[in-house]
Amino acid sequence: MSKNELRLKMREKRRLLSPENIALMSSNIAQRLIETEEFKNARTVMVYISAFREVETRDIISELFKLSKKVVVPVTDTENDDIIPAYIDSLDMLSPGAYGILEPVSIKRADEDDIDLIILPGLAFDTECTRLGFGRGCFDRLLSRVSAKKIGLCYDFQLIEGIPHEEHDIPMDAVITERRIIRK
Repeated sequence: MSKNELRLKMREKRRLLSPENIALMSSNIAQRLIETEEFKNARTVMVYISAFREVETRDIISELFKLSKKVVVPVTDTENDDIIPAYIDSLDMLSPGAYGILEPVSIKRADEDDIDLIILPGLAFDTECTRLGFGRGCFDRLLSRVSAKKIGLCYDFQLIEGIPHEEHDIPMDAVITERRIIRK
């Protein structure tokens, strides 16, 4: 199956999820993430703001604030197909940005070298921790510049065997679903 066929298939499967299923699975995934050493040891965590029926991240962000960790979210630079990491102090400082995804109203750029952990979405992941995104390469460009640990979050049905990948595709260190944690 090609990357584009896989993207279409996974988008359709996610569209069928009920809000109740999303909430339940996201809660289980968040709990698994919070118990990892990567999460516990990180001081500055970059985490995506969930959209399009992705694994919900608001509880994860709230936990980061409770633990007094620095929180960074991605801002999409549509001109350069890149990600700008930006600090936030509250979920209240977000409004719809590129592609309708919540972003900080005012961008306080984070130092990429300070980020210890990046939590990423994906349309699919495989058992080798390869990530399939939306195809623009925005996250791969960021990941090629940072040394932070990388954890992908997805529902278990999004974890498959053998995603086609290229040299520029950056693998995750781990992938977490509601049922398991896969490590590279």
